[in-house]
Amino acid sequence: MKPAETKLLTTVFIFCMLLGAGCTKLSTEYGRTSGSSAYSSINGYGTFRLALENAGFTDRDMGRLTDRLKKSTDLVVWAPQNGKPLNAEAVVWMDSWLKQANRTLVYINPDSGSETEYWTSTLPLAPAEKRLEYRRLAAKSRNQRMQNRFNKNQAPSYQWFTITRLPRPETIKGVKGPWKPNGNTTIQAPLTPLEHGVVTSMNPARVTIPASIATPNLKSVPGSPAVQTSSIQYMRRPLLETKDGTAYVAEVTSKKWNDSRIIVVSSGSLLSNFGLTQRPNQLLADRIIQEVAAAKNSGLRAGFLNNDGTSLTVSSKDNGVPVASGMEMLTVWPISLLTMHGIFLGLVICLMLLPIFGRPKKISHNQSGNFGDHLDAVAALMKRAGGEKYARSKISDYMKRMRGETTGPWIIKEALPAPPKPIHTLQPNRLSKNTASQVPAEPTQQTNPQTNATESAGSLTPSEGTSAIAESQPDGKKIE
Repeated sequence: MKPAETKLLTTVFIFCMLLGAGCTKLSTEYGRTSGSSAYSSINGYGTFRLALENAGFTDRDMGRLTDRLKKSTDLVVWAPQNGKPLNAEAVVWMDSWLKQANRTLVYINPDSGSETEYWTSTLPLAPAEKRLEYRRLAAKSRNQRMQNRFNKNQAPSYQWFTITRLPRPETIKGVKGPWKPNGNTTIQAPLTPLEHGVVTSMNPARVTIPASIATPNLKSVPGSPAVQTSSIQYMRRPLLETKDGTAYVAEVTSKKWNDSRIIVVSSGSLLSNFGLTQRPNQLLADRIIQEVAAAKNSGLRAGFLNNDGTSLTVSSKDNGVPVASGMEMLTVWPISLLTMHGIFLGLVICLMLLPIFGRPKKISHNQSGNFGDHLDAVAALMKRAGGEKYARSKISDYMKRMRGETTGPWIIKEALPAPPKPIHTLQPNRLSKNTASQVPAEPTQQTNPQTNATESAGSLTPSEGTSAIAESQPDGKKIE
C-alpha cells in the first residue's frame, strides 16, 4: 500500500516539524488517541490514527460498548494508558465481538514512553547554549523511568495473551519473523528499548474474572472470584522477534472467532508519535494497516478504545419483558396522570398567548434633536391659532415694532376705523305721535354761530325723532 505509506511519511514529517518548535512546551502525556494531546504529545497515538484515516478508515471513539457497536466496527485499536486491567464485562464483550467474524483487535501495551530518547536524539540539533539543559532533562527522564520500572506491577494479561516484563530493557537489534522487512538489512533499530514481551507458548492463560459473570468459556470455581484458568486454547504466533527470541509483535487466533484475530504490540512506543519518526516503526505501522485493510469483508470502520483504568459501561439487550425507562416513564401510571395535565396546561397557555403572537410592528422613533420637528410643531400651533392670516399679522407686527418698518412686502396696512353711528334717544312708550309733536323743543343758547349750526344739524326735531323711534320698533307697531 504505497499511497498509505507516502501519506504516513508526510504526516510524520509534519509532526517532526511541530516537535522542533521548542523544548519548553514539550508534552509527554502517554497513550492518548483523541484530543489535542494525542497529536502534540510525543507519547500520543494521533499520528497512527491519522495514518488509518489516510488509508480510508472511518474512526470513532469507544467510550461505551453496545450491541450496535459490534456490528458497525471492523477494527478496534485498544491502547491502555496505564497497567490497570480492563473490567471483566468489557473483556466478555470484546470476546463476543471477535466472534462476529473477520474482526481485528490491535492491542498496544503501555510502557514508560520515549522522553529519554527524545532528549538524546535532539541533543545534536539543539543550540549550544541549550545543550546542557537537554542533557539534564535526558538524565532526569532516565531516572524517572528506572523508578517507574521498579514501582510498576506486572503488565495485565487476559484470556487471549500474556504480557511479561523483561529482566532488563532490550534494544531491538535485528529482527526475525513473518513481518520482517524484506531486503532491508541496513535499517536502523528503534531508539526506545523493549520493556515487555509477548508469551507465545501454548499454555492456558490465567484470567482475572469475577465469579458473578457466568460465561461458557470459563471454568466455575465456587467461592473464588479472583483468578480462573481459561480452558480454551488460543493460537499465538510471533510476527516480529529480536535476535534473543523476544516476541514484541504477535498474532492470536482461535477457531471460535471465524477468521478474527488479535495483533499484540508489546511496546507502545513503537507506534507513538515519536516512534513513528523512525523508519522501522513506520514499516510496522504500514504493515498493520495493510493486514487490517486486506481482511475479508472489511468495511474499513475503526474504533479507538482508550481506557485509563476506569470501568467501561457495557450495554446489551435484555431477553425479558421490556421495561420503561427514561422518557418512557412519562407514559406509565401514575406519572402519566401528571403528564396529561401538564400537556393540557401547556395547551391553555399557548391559547392565551396566541392573540399577541404575530409579526411585530414597526414603530417610528422621533429624535429630539431634529430641528425640523420644531418647525412642524410651531407651524401646527400657528395653524390652530389662525392660519396664514395670523402668521402674516405676527410677522408684520415684528417688522413694525422691532425694525421700525412702515412699508414692505411683509407690512400689512391697517384699515381706517368706521365713523360712529348717531345715537338715538328713545321716548316713553305711552307718548303718542300727536303728543310727541306738541312737545316744545328745548331752547338752545346761541353763544357761537358755528356751535349752533352744528347742534342744529346734528340734533333731531321731536317729530323726526318720534317717527324714527316708531319705525324702529321690532314688532312694527306704531307708538300711540
